[in-house]
Amino acid sequence: MYRFQEKVRKMKQVLLAVVIVACFSSAVLARLTRVYVIVNMADAPIEILAFGRSQGEDEDHISSAVQYQNITDRQIEAFAITIIYYDAFNEKEAGVRGIDDDLQPGQIWRGGWSIYGEPRFVKTAIAYVSAVRFINGEIWKADTEKVFETAGDMPELSFLSGTEMLEIEKG
Repeated sequence: MYRFQEKVRKMKQVLLAVVIVACFSSAVLARLTRVYVIVNMADAPIEILAFGRSQGEDEDHISSAVQYQNITDRQIEAFAITIIYYDAFNEKEAGVRGIDDDLQPGQIWRGGWSIYGEPRFVKTAIAYVSAVRFINGEIWKADTEKVFETAGDMPELSFLSGTEMLEIEKG
């Protein structure tokens, strides 16, 4: 009888281990399926070099990290990077307009932004430079219709409409 109980106990342990691995694997796979898209406009003074999930992301916050470079010979006083998150049904889940300051000519830097939301529902994330203020007061702004046209040319973003891209700029 003792051997039978020992075998049952071991089987339960193995089954529990399999369930834990399966749950962990599906959670990891769900996180790995997110698509990060950079939209760099030809006339933008800042180029986004890299965009992805931030290490600070948890179950209540959607976090992204962005690496960018001032590609002009002018000092930038402030700038905004807009990030739009879409869910599995290609509907806007959330958006953030991250603002930072002081970017020297040629300087490469990185920043991160986090907003309240459930990251497990986010399947697509788009980042673009939306505004730049130079040290002399001159302001450059992205033409969001052109941003949309550029993003809409990407097969994975064929679901976008111009209205969706404009909403985050106004909000």
